[in-house]
Amino acid sequence: MTAPMMSRRALLRSGTAAAGLLTGGALLGCEPPQGAVGEAVPPLPRPDYYPADYDRIVDGSRGEGRLTIYSNMDTFNWKPIVDGFQQHYPWITDVATTNLGSSQVFQRQLAEEAAGQQKAGLLVSGSPQNWLDLTAAKKVADYHSPELDHLPSFARPRPGLYTFSADVMIMVYNKLLLGPAERPDSISGLIRLVRREPDRFRHKLTTYAAGLSFGLAIHDSYYRTRRRRGEDGWAPYDALLPYTRAEESSGPMLDKLASGEYLIAFFLSSTVLFPQRAQLDRVVTWKFARDATPLFQRGMGIPASSPTPNSGRLMLDYVLSREGQQNVAQGGFTPYRDDVPASAAHPSFASIRQQVGSDDLVMIGYDFGSQQEQDDFVEQWERRLG
Repeated sequence: MTAPMMSRRALLRSGTAAAGLLTGGALLGCEPPQGAVGEAVPPLPRPDYYPADYDRIVDGSRGEGRLTIYSNMDTFNWKPIVDGFQQHYPWITDVATTNLGSSQVFQRQLAEEAAGQQKAGLLVSGSPQNWLDLTAAKKVADYHSPELDHLPSFARPRPGLYTFSADVMIMVYNKLLLGPAERPDSISGLIRLVRREPDRFRHKLTTYAAGLSFGLAIHDSYYRTRRRRGEDGWAPYDALLPYTRAEESSGPMLDKLASGEYLIAFFLSSTVLFPQRAQLDRVVTWKFARDATPLFQRGMGIPASSPTPNSGRLMLDYVLSREGQQNVAQGGFTPYRDDVPASAAHPSFASIRQQVGSDDLVMIGYDFGSQQEQDDFVEQWERRLG
């Protein structure tokens, strides 16, 4: 897919060109690097706050037998989650997951629904605009999870739409070409660095293009967060974009960072870097931006037309549970329950909040304004690129 063949509206909504933005799939293929994911954690008993009639859902799943999940995650990301889930529900022997582009998840679901051939029992994808469209059309089942009262406020942004993970965006550096003192831990520090040596950093920064849905979500959220604080939303972009080359996906960013074509990436998805740290540690390193750390809410919901609604509810509740969120981390993503600790390999929402501070977290939600406002933002953003 190339941008010139599409309208800006279509481009903003598309995840096809950026299918690897939120997973390691674009770089890793089907086989995970050594140490990329962990084993499923030991099973925990069902919490006592589940309703007395929850077994009706459990019993209903016994006649379904399978669960198909359309997602933009690789099979190895799902493995600890599926393994843990099947320890509780062993009769759901066939849990099939897909690794599609962010928008392809919705395109396939809608096409099958229109043809009366629904397969998916659960959708998981990081495409905010598609989730807005699907929930507005009431094509997501308005299921109320018993886990909801034990989750942060952003766990259910819209009826039926839940947050699978809160994946953190980070700053990444070529450590062979930048000494420790040249690796800023903030956006303001990055601005000071490029102003000191403008010639050295010309076209040596990279980030996601705002013309794609994922990049728009990050940059617009940062802009709006600054505006809400009474700060100039464009000031950081005025300072950094003249030195920046925008990329449509994570693969080129990491490749060019490793080769030295880029020196620093800002707002890069951790879900791409963290599974490859063992392989890339010799060349790159990373930090949280202590004055602006975006967290991307990967969405999850049960299609209203699901052929396996009970199995979908069980998986959704499992993912939201303490055990499930631990396995979300084992699969390479950022868990967001307060009772899920960070691991050596993966930070948690609580640990990120502790390091960065609540005031400097940029929560990427679902409010990007009207289509005209989105178009105007992208035009202004692209105009500032070097």
